[in-house]
Amino acid sequence: MEQQTIYQQETICALATAQGVGAIAMIRVSGERTFQIVNEIFFGKNLLNAKTHTVHFGTIREGSTVIDEVLVTIFRSPKSFTKEDSVEISCHGSDYIIRKILQLLVRKGARIARPGEFTQRAFLNGQFDLVQAEAVADLIAADSEVSHRTALNQLRGGFSRQLASLREELIHFASLVELELDFGEEDVEFAERDDLRQLIYALNGVIEPLIESFDFGNAMKEGIPVAIIGSPNVGKSTLLNALLNEEKAIVTSIAGTTRDVIEDTLVMGGVKFRIIDTAGIRETTDVVESIGIDRSRKAMEKADIVLMLFDSEETLEELEILATGLPENKKVVWIRNKVDLTSPPAPLPGEEGSLAFKSLRSKVPDRLLENARSLRKNATDAEVYLWSLLRDRQLNDLKFRRQHPLEEGFILDFFCPACRLGIEVDGSVHNEPEQKLYDEARTEKIKELYNINIIRFTNGEVIHDTEEVLKSILKATQQAHPSPGRRGAGGEVLQLSAATGQGLENLRSHLITMARNHTASDTVITNLRHYEHLVKTREALTEVLNGLDTGITGDFLAQDIRLALHHLGEITGSIVTEDLLANIFGKFC
Repeated sequence: MEQQTIYQQETICALATAQGVGAIAMIRVSGERTFQIVNEIFFGKNLLNAKTHTVHFGTIREGSTVIDEVLVTIFRSPKSFTKEDSVEISCHGSDYIIRKILQLLVRKGARIARPGEFTQRAFLNGQFDLVQAEAVADLIAADSEVSHRTALNQLRGGFSRQLASLREELIHFASLVELELDFGEEDVEFAERDDLRQLIYALNGVIEPLIESFDFGNAMKEGIPVAIIGSPNVGKSTLLNALLNEEKAIVTSIAGTTRDVIEDTLVMGGVKFRIIDTAGIRETTDVVESIGIDRSRKAMEKADIVLMLFDSEETLEELEILATGLPENKKVVWIRNKVDLTSPPAPLPGEEGSLAFKSLRSKVPDRLLENARSLRKNATDAEVYLWSLLRDRQLNDLKFRRQHPLEEGFILDFFCPACRLGIEVDGSVHNEPEQKLYDEARTEKIKELYNINIIRFTNGEVIHDTEEVLKSILKATQQAHPSPGRRGAGGEVLQLSAATGQGLENLRSHLITMARNHTASDTVITNLRHYEHLVKTREALTEVLNGLDTGITGDFLAQDIRLALHHLGEITGSIVTEDLLANIFGKFC
């Protein structure tokens, strides 16, 4: 049916606030006799003469009996949510009072609204389109910052504007093709086929990202599934409890305690996650444990993010074998747990928190420190440029220092303590034979004394071949941390103690970053109905392209174009049916 404007329908009423006892409740009334009906039970201001968007104090009465003291807010058509005459009655949140007021309204001629009927009337009266109407329900149900932002963007018409623009351009070409059919005997073309082809390419360029966003958008709405995978007794349940900050899973020293998948949700950094604890994966003859392990594998396959938890080289090797079966696009985080039970490696000279770092100023001669300061102030253009790319953890979240002094009189142009990596940027003097010999001896000495590897670049390479320089630095940092199996971005292994909380904040930050990397665009599809119609639109446009390639006649082209327009129209509600509206708004509260 075609969308039409119906400003006034029969009067409806319903409780607009949540069910249950509360301080305040709000009852909404809308329709053609709203003011007359409410005026018969409200004693205070004469609502028939009240101006729109005004609030009035008075009482609701049944005959001479006062039911409650209330505030009544007036909204005159078309300046209301439904574009009809509307009233909002704010009363005390007693179940008795709410029930009594609704009974009085019904007795005076209103009826109880069907689920979603207020929003349906707003849609039918042109207040917003179908996508925005559905966004109202999503906004009410939003329980995280990201799902709230997505629903709000759709409510404001971001998605609708994109679709409307696409549909308008397609309608223009459809009309030209239809015009050709009216002049079929003259054998003329009003629609340039190459222009139509380019338009469809442009349409697909918008539709494809929207279709691809559905899986992630739905995960953001329901919670991004994060599966904790590992061998028995590596601390999976302890990690679940630590993330949730509650004793959700039973933790014992007995391997195989967790026999089934345990799941709960939490919100971190405005993003909703579904954390899934799984049974430890191992060879077993126990029937119940085998079922749990099978469910663990399925949880790993379905999860958007997999936390690979290990506590020793042996459990790491088991995970490496398991990881080989994961798809390349699976987001995996490798975590070494129980680091509180192992002795940490001796800190490097110059590492934050190490004794060597704290006493560095006392061990390095003042002359050397002053020389390092001078080198920072008088850095070459190449050094300044490279520092702008390395500073503030811009490169793979690695911390670098510049002009870093070492105890034996050496100064490194750039130094990454975590990777034991020094970077030297050389001018033309380093091409001299004697200087080359000195550089080689210096590199070997630094490696011997501090176990620091040195890589060198010329000024020209830094300035003119920057991308290759950064790739070489990244490769050197990853070689410092060999990747087990299928390691995540940068080959990083997070160090954690789920029992003590050490490294837990780092893991939380890591998960938030991984989620937010996929939310750069606010236009994300979260509704299955939208997804289905976008897929069908793409299929129809593909048929148009196939028709252009094979040179089919305009009537067949027009048929496929009309089909694409139909599916785009069903998304926004430009084309609707009674069954569609009943299905959508029947799910509203």
